[in-house]
Amino acid sequence: MSNLSKKMNFGCLILFCLGMLFFISCKEETENNKNEFDPNKPVEITDFTPKSGSAKTRMHIYGKNFGTDISQISVKIGGIPAKVIGSNGDIIYCLVPHRAVEGTIEVAIGPGGKQAIASELFQYQSKTVVSTLAGYVDPTGKKEVKDGPFDDCGFEGPRWMNIDPKNKHHIYMIDASGITGLSIRLLDLEENTVSTILQRGQGNWDNMRQIEFSLTGDTLLISNERDANGAIAVSYVTRSNGFKRPQHLIYYRRNNTCGIHPVNGELYYNSRTTGEFVRYNWQTGDSEVLYTLKSRDCQFFVFFHPTGDYAYITVPNKKLIMKAEYDWENKTLKVANNFVGSDGKEGWQDGQGTNALLGNPMQGCFVKNEKYVQEGKSDVYDFYFADQNVHCIRYVTPEGFVYTYAGRGSKGVNSNAYGYVDGDLLKEARFNQPVGIAYNEENKTFYIGDANNARIRTIVVDE
Repeated sequence: MSNLSKKMNFGCLILFCLGMLFFISCKEETENNKNEFDPNKPVEITDFTPKSGSAKTRMHIYGKNFGTDISQISVKIGGIPAKVIGSNGDIIYCLVPHRAVEGTIEVAIGPGGKQAIASELFQYQSKTVVSTLAGYVDPTGKKEVKDGPFDDCGFEGPRWMNIDPKNKHHIYMIDASGITGLSIRLLDLEENTVSTILQRGQGNWDNMRQIEFSLTGDTLLISNERDANGAIAVSYVTRSNGFKRPQHLIYYRRNNTCGIHPVNGELYYNSRTTGEFVRYNWQTGDSEVLYTLKSRDCQFFVFFHPTGDYAYITVPNKKLIMKAEYDWENKTLKVANNFVGSDGKEGWQDGQGTNALLGNPMQGCFVKNEKYVQEGKSDVYDFYFADQNVHCIRYVTPEGFVYTYAGRGSKGVNSNAYGYVDGDLLKEARFNQPVGIAYNEENKTFYIGDANNARIRTIVVDE
């Protein structure tokens, strides 16, 4: 074959290959264009699966003209926005949101919001479960303390938790090694990240035990437990400096608590060494010892009812929750009395008053009970608390009944009451020494510092 013929054949081959590539490219472009949203055509929903389920159920919505750009796709189930995971133009993959009770499925596409509504309702099944929000521990149990996104951050031992009263998306918490508070960290629920804002050394603290916002919400108080006379007892940081520069307010010995009255803004603190309970006067800067709560070496933490009418005082090493009525005339707390638990007797037993046995009652929070509101009760709040040594979340009614709310589940796995299991509140979920708890009434979510699991757990109340 001549060189000219060879060149012609080679050239034909090149042209053929180029033609095929062009054909394939055009076909792919046609297919891709077919899947893109066309604003001149209607959006249609033809079906969806599954037909029923609870929050976080994976749903596929079938139809036409959805497009593939999920930033342009809006899905609502029961009127509540659903998280869109992906779309191929004909199928949207999304997650069912919490409390999507009404069941209508709506899809809107594009800037103009071209909309379609499914002809059938989704049957929502309410289910309140324990989930994990943040904190990575590898399968061998190894943890690494680090800031970052929720799915790749690490904790030493999450403990005390406080929701920012001026930004409900921010939660401040104490991270600790054992019982020693090492740092204050910020959970940003909008950015889904964890960052460290203060280290123990920055405030010359030995052991940060409790954090609490002032009545204005612009000051974060920090209690410090140090076994020395004249030790730093209460410090504070302010919003104006980003909660970064600590200043010291009170010097005392081995303080555990820094409770704020929700109406008057008074500050209460203590001495673990002596058991003294102390009221601080913001106007004069003076401290008044109210009384000795219990004998020596008595740690305790104070939590005021939202009305300010009384306070519960958790006393971990005495296995008690005490109650102190507020004296509105003299603006001070009256002598506290045992409310639930048996003094010095540790155990896990639900019941009323002294018939209930507690493990190590630590942080607690008041939660409004809508049933009490409907019944016209004078006190409409239950008190939920982390019971550390019996590995569960419990609550106390205004009448002094103690009930277990979550934890100690998965009994078929082993005989332990502790562990790391998400799921049904009582049948499956397990904690390992939960210490911190906070509640956001707006989204009905508990945030729990699960210390020995080195994770933040959540319970979204799904009603």
